[in-house]
Parts: sequence; C-alpha cells; structure tokens
Amino acid sequence: MQTFLHILLLSTVELFNLLGTIIVVGFVLGFLEKRATAFIYHAFGWKGIAVTAWLGTPVHEFSHALMCGIFRHEIVEIKWLQLKSGDGTLGYVSHQYNPDSVYQKIGNFFIGTAPVYIGILILSLGMYVLLPDTYRPFMQAIRAGLHPYSGLESFFAFFGHSIGALASHLFSIENLMNPRFWIFAIAGICISAHISLSTADLKGAWNGCLSIFGFLVFLNVAGFLFGFRTNGLIARISAYNLYILAFSGIAFLFSLVWMSIGLLSVWAKKIR
Repeated sequence: MQTFLHILLLSTVELFNLLGTIIVVGFVLGFLEKRATAFIYHAFGWKGIAVTAWLGTPVHEFSHALMCGIFRHEIVEIKWLQLKSGDGTLGYVSHQYNPDSVYQKIGNFFIGTAPVYIGILILSLGMYVLLPDTYRPFMQAIRAGLHPYSGLESFFAFFGHSIGALASHLFSIENLMNPRFWIFAIAGICISAHISLSTADLKGAWNGCLSIFGFLVFLNVAGFLFGFRTNGLIARISAYNLYILAFSGIAFLFSLVWMSIGLLSVWAKKIR
C-alpha cells in the first residue's frame, strides 16, 4: 500500500512538472483576457471585441485544429470566425476521437490547451521574423537566467527576470520608431486577446490530463517492477517549461497593454 501511495505521489509530481507551467500560464493569461474583454466591451461594445477577433480567433481555432491533426482526432466542423453567433461564441473546432486509443485520449489535453502554447509559439516566431534585434538579446537574457534558478520560488524569479528583459528590449526607442514593431504589436495584441481557453477547452484538457496521469502511473508501476526510474526522463522533458514561461511574457505584456487600453477607455467614457 505504501509503495502504491508513493507511485501516486511521484506521478502527481511528474504531472505537475510536465504540465504545470502550461496550466498556470493559461489561467493567468485567461484572467487578463477576461478583464480586458470586459473593459473593451463596456467601452466599445461588440465592435471592440471584433477589433482583435479578426486575427485572434482564427489563430485560436488553428491551434486546436493543428493539434487535432497531430493526435489523429477527426475534425467534424470548424468555424474560424463568427461575429454574430447569438451566444458570443466567436469560433470553434468540433472533433471526435477513438475512446479506446490512449494516444488520442492524451491528445485531449494538448488540443484543449493548444491556444496557449501555440499562441506563444506564434508570437515568438513573429518576434524572430519581425524584430530579430529584439529576439537575439532576449534569448541571450533567457539563457543567462536559466542556470541560477531552481525550485518554485526561483521559478517565479525567472519569470520576473524574463519579463524585465523582454520589456527593456521590446519597448525600446528603436522599436517604437520601427514600423515592423507596430505590425508585431497589433498582431500580438490580437492573438493575446483571444488566447484564453473556453469551458469546452478546459473540459477536454481535463479529460486529457487524467489520461496523462494514468499513463504516468502505468510507467511508474512498470519502473518499480522492472527496476528503472522515470523521474530523470521527466525532468529532462520538463525543461521546456522554462522557455514556455519566458516566452509567455510576450502574451503577458500585450495582454496588460490591451487591458490598460480597455480600462482607460472605460474611465474616459465615465468622465465624458
């Protein structure tokens, strides 16, 4: 019994190491998006939402569709953008899968959370293409900050380090005078304004998370029976979390900018 409890605890820790960053980043960006959406809607109505939805929603749905393809889910229907749905749904991807396939069941997590990490990836690629002189020193700052940090407290310290480095390089005088910066900023705000997960996304991700946990339990039971350990492998795989955390700062900053615009617009409307 004690061994089984140890396996459950180990599997839980490994699950958090693998997926915790995506989940935390998703909830933080979701909170910022919901606040920004409330301010923008209050100030401008539905037209304010459409200002960012033209790009943000198709990118959101593309992320779901891409992961559906990778995890072999059948796409039943896609709505890339619908501004007059009646219930406020801007877009969706309807898909189905084989419930007997562990691979496809695990895929539910990555399909559900895809807008978070695919959105961050697209923003990172956008910076690489449009603002290479910003991307290079930011990457150098990330690599310089990787080694001093370990543990939960240092995890947040690394995020603060990344945000500071990103803000100093991104919002420079040179960039503010560069037309490519404004292209990147507009695209970044649009994508960040629609990066959060819907209720359906979270439900699918939860089902996939349970499947991943079950798979980890299976691996750890096998490791106990056959004398091998999985924690070293999981630690190496989960190293990507630091890069997700660092580059999530792009979406974080643009979300703050959009929320600030919404808040200032609401205040201006009240003053008038």
